Amino acid sequence: MKRIVATLASVATLFSAIPAAAQKAPPTVTVAPDTDPARVAAATRLIALMHLDATLDRLFAQLTPVFAQGVIGALSGDESGRTLLAALDAKPDGRERFSAILSQEYLASIRRRYPEIERGAAAEYAAAFTREELEAIAAFYSSGAGAKLLRLQPELQQRMSARGQGLGRVAGAEAGERAVTRATREILGRTDRPAT
Repeated sequence: MKRIVATLASVATLFSAIPAAAQKAPPTVTVAPDTDPARVAAATRLIALMHLDATLDRLFAQLTPVFAQGVIGALSGDESGRTLLAALDAKPDGRERFSAILSQEYLASIRRRYPEIERGAAAEYAAAFTREELEAIAAFYSSGAGAKLLRLQPELQQRMSARGQGLGRVAGAEAGERAVTRATREILGRTDRPAT
C-alpha cells in the first residue's frame, strides 16, 4: 500500500508540473508588503466578480480524467500497482469506477485550494493594476456589456476550444506526416516514403 501511495504522489507531482512545463515561465509578480490594502481589496472584489471558482471548475473538470489515466498508467508500471489494477479489473466496472473515484478526489482536493488560488490571483491583479484600474475593470464587469461578457464567456470559450481542437487535429495530422517524411530523409537517409 505504501508503494501505491508513493506512486500516486509521484504522478500527482508530475501531473501538476505538466501545464507549467508546457508554458513559458511567467514573470514573478508579488504584492510588496507596502502595497496599499485598498488596492488588494479592490483586486479581491474583482476576482470575486469574475467568478474565478467557476472558471477553475471548468478547467479542472477537463483535466481530472487525464489525471486519473496518468495514475492508472503509473500504477501499471509497478508490481503492487498492477496487483491493485488486476483486483479492480476483477470487479464489474472496477477500473471505470476507480477512474471516477480518482477524478472525484482530485477535483475535491483542487477545490479545497480555491481560496489560495483566489488570493494568489488577487495578489497578481493588485501588482499589475492600480486601485483605480481595478475599480474600472470591476465597473465594466458590472455594466450591461461586462456582465454579458462574464455570462457568455464560458460558452464562448467552449466553442473556441472546440474549434481549436479541430484545428489541432488537422495540424497534428499534417505535422505527423511531414515529420515522418523528414525523419526518413534526414535521419535514415532515405528518400522513399515509409509505410505507415
